[in-house]
Amino acid sequence: MRKLTKILAVFINLANYGVGIAVAIIMLFGADFISVFYLNGMTTNESLFFNMTLFQLGLALVGLVLCLLTGDSKPQELVVEFPLVYGIVPLILGGVSIVYAFFGTGARETVIQIICAVLYIVLSAFIIYSGARVFQIFPKENSK
Repeated sequence: MRKLTKILAVFINLANYGVGIAVAIIMLFGADFISVFYLNGMTTNESLFFNMTLFQLGLALVGLVLCLLTGDSKPQELVVEFPLVYGIVPLILGGVSIVYAFFGTGARETVIQIICAVLYIVLSAFIIYSGARVFQIFPKENSK
C-alpha cells in the first residue's frame, strides 16, 4: 500500500505540472488542442481553462483520497511540512495565465481565465501538500 500511495503521489504531482505547462505552451504559441469538455458559447481560451480546472479537480480528489489513506497510519504528533520550492512552478504558470488573461477578447473570458488561474494555484498547493504528506508519513525504508 505504501508503494501505491507513493506512486500515486508522484503521478498527481507530475500531472499537475504537466497540465500547467501544457496550458502555458498552448496559450503562448496559440497551438490547437482538443477540448474534452465543451460547453456551447465558450471561446477557445475559456474552454482551455475550463478543461484544465476540471483536470485539476480530479487530481485534487485523488490527493484527498491519498490524505485520507495516510491519515489512518499517521502518528498524531507528525507535522507535515509544505515544500515551498515545488510551489514555485504553479505560481509562475498561474501568473503567466493571469497576465495572458488581460489579452482576452472579452470581460467574461478575462474573468474566467483569472478565476481558473487562481484555482490552478490553490489546487496545485493542495496536490503538492498531499504528495508531501505521503512521503513524510511513509519515509524511505532502510534496506539492510
